[in-house]
Amino acid sequence: MVAEDTAGSTRNDEAVTALKCVARLSELKPSGQLSRWVDDHDLLIFEHHGRVKVLSNICPHLGGPVGYHKKKDGRFTCLWHNFQFSADTGQCVNHPKLCLREYKTEVRGDEIWVQLVENT
Repeated sequence: MVAEDTAGSTRNDEAVTALKCVARLSELKPSGQLSRWVDDHDLLIFEHHGRVKVLSNICPHLGGPVGYHKKKDGRFTCLWHNFQFSADTGQCVNHPKLCLREYKTEVRGDEIWVQLVENT
């Protein structure tokens, strides 16, 4: 499906719906992090250095939950095998070849919007 913008040009619906509202800041504030399943994506939503970030909540080692425990010293620790991941980059500090996907994120008022599907 194609949509028309205000200038009269057309664009794919993918571009129109590239970002999806996944949470509210008011939900995030109490603990500073939360996880949520959205369209088959397990998201780890958190505040870090004054901004909202979203990483995959699935450990690339064997699929354990990365955000089960609260972030400590700027790292998340996978529940299953204690692999630690940097909140800054998503990179595993134990095995540098492993990295969590970082999602493009925007905050609009109280809403947290995330790009779930990468542009092709």
